[in-house]
Amino acid sequence: MALKSRFNLSAFLLFFLVGLGSLNAQKFTKESEAFIKPFSGTESLVLAKHIKGLSDDIRIVGLGEVSHFTKECYELKEEIILQLIEKGYDGLVMEVDFGQALLWNKFVTKGEGDLDKLVSSSGWFTYRTEEFKSLLAALREHNKTAKKPFQVFGMEMTAMNHNLKWMADYITAHLPVELALVNELRKDRTLVAFQYHDQNEVLGYWQLFYQMRTVLAAKEEELLSKGGETAYQIALQIAEITRQYATFISHDDFGLKVEFRDQFSTRNVLWSMNRLGKESRIALWAHNGHVVKKSVIFNYDILGYYLNEVFGKNYYAIGFTFNQGEFGAFSSSGFKKWQIKPLRSPSWTKDFSSYRSPYLIFDVRSNLGSKKLKKSSPLFQNIPIRRDIAESYREDNAPSMDINLAQSYDCLIYFEKSNYPTRLPWLR
Repeated sequence: MALKSRFNLSAFLLFFLVGLGSLNAQKFTKESEAFIKPFSGTESLVLAKHIKGLSDDIRIVGLGEVSHFTKECYELKEEIILQLIEKGYDGLVMEVDFGQALLWNKFVTKGEGDLDKLVSSSGWFTYRTEEFKSLLAALREHNKTAKKPFQVFGMEMTAMNHNLKWMADYITAHLPVELALVNELRKDRTLVAFQYHDQNEVLGYWQLFYQMRTVLAAKEEELLSKGGETAYQIALQIAEITRQYATFISHDDFGLKVEFRDQFSTRNVLWSMNRLGKESRIALWAHNGHVVKKSVIFNYDILGYYLNEVFGKNYYAIGFTFNQGEFGAFSSSGFKKWQIKPLRSPSWTKDFSSYRSPYLIFDVRSNLGSKKLKKSSPLFQNIPIRRDIAESYREDNAPSMDINLAQSYDCLIYFEKSNYPTRLPWLR
């Protein structure tokens, strides 16, 4: 897609849908109607106007996704990111491993690498789609003429293959005498945090971290003179990512592990912003469950909570939800295309569906700031909504979950029907 917005929503259709929504809105949305805007597609004037109207003080716009594999989430997030670029945003931080994003960043900033292979070889199924490839292509086009390149970073520490390869290549190029460290970096290991690691592997990662830290500290001046400051800072961050990974796999309790994951992700988001500059502004790409300001599906504090604590009103969380349709997720027998029916029970979802619009945007923050909003508003209560879908799904999953929108999102984007994205074959 081109960087500039393409608007295909006529004024007549907009007024018609708003009017229709007013007639059909249900009890949960009734007092919020003024803040709910229907629109017809991802390239809508309504969506663009909302993003353009965001305060310039906002440092992070969190972009969630109701499912990791839903076509509309990719397309909506691309449009929003391109609008944020026009507002002067500096980068995109993603729910993907740090080393993977280094490869994407080389492509979008310098044009290095084959785009098809960079997407198809992603270790994360989430990004092996034509829709995500479209975003990287658009970022590359923007950067060809940009005075300051828009960059891509990864905040994850749960996969190590790209990180260790980068470090091995870096040490080999600039410190060829450090063969012991290079050999350790290229050693055959279990490289994904969600897999089983025996005690020797756990200790091996801790030892690798200490080796990296020792060499980087001792050879700082030499590495800076040969490889430059940016590469040296990346090397330090990869050492830190290795420490985070070692911490994660050191624990057996799953709840503790995933809480560490969000804490480390927060640290890595802040690192990325520091690299972009003191007053940098970023878009953040992750699942709803990480972006939300108060966890709905997890029993621990999540990334969005920490960012909200640090940035307050300068963190802006956008959630995504839908009513019916297709998505991709793992089943007990492997990855598959799922299909779910409309949510019929009283809920935000049913209310949104009553507008009979393919898309809606609910400006929750403005609604909360409205003088007309009463303390008894359902925004302050737990109301059902379509359940978020993570990387796996089961037929017996409850179709809805309770949510307190006042504590969760600043904005909610709804689409009536989801579609399966254009999946790319995985190049191992």
